[in-house]
Amino acid sequence: MKKNNSRRRDQRYRDKREKDSKKKNRDSDKYIGLNTIAQVVGAPKSHSFHSSIPVQPAKTVKEPLLVCPDCNERIQCIAEAISIANGEFVHFDCMIERIRKAENLKEGQSISYIGKGNFAIVEKDDEGKFHIVKTIPVEEEKAFNSVKEYVESLKI
Repeated sequence: MKKNNSRRRDQRYRDKREKDSKKKNRDSDKYIGLNTIAQVVGAPKSHSFHSSIPVQPAKTVKEPLLVCPDCNERIQCIAEAISIANGEFVHFDCMIERIRKAENLKEGQSISYIGKGNFAIVEKDDEGKFHIVKTIPVEEEKAFNSVKEYVESLKI
């Protein structure tokens, strides 16, 4: 009689262990293949890809090393310079100083570059938002585009 009880108990534990392992396997099926965050968000698996298209070497700008008329120093990076009306180039910082001297800035106002050769006097309000007080065009659009073409032509 005792043997029978122990068999039943062993059978019960064995069934419970099988049931638990099946449940574990069922739960782990949800997470198969999601080992990285890229897989979780649905990014494709990375694989080695070898293109048959030849890679072109990166072009670098052959700097003309012009002299800035404001500070009489060489302009090391022509892409960071501003062209002025007479065809000369000025350091970006020198142009900001030029504008600062020409304009009467009030307290809380500053000079900012707003793109395409234009600067602006900006002011921060009580909410912390910047507002443009005055726009100062420095490079004309035609000159701005010609400078872009000039820099492209200097690339080797």
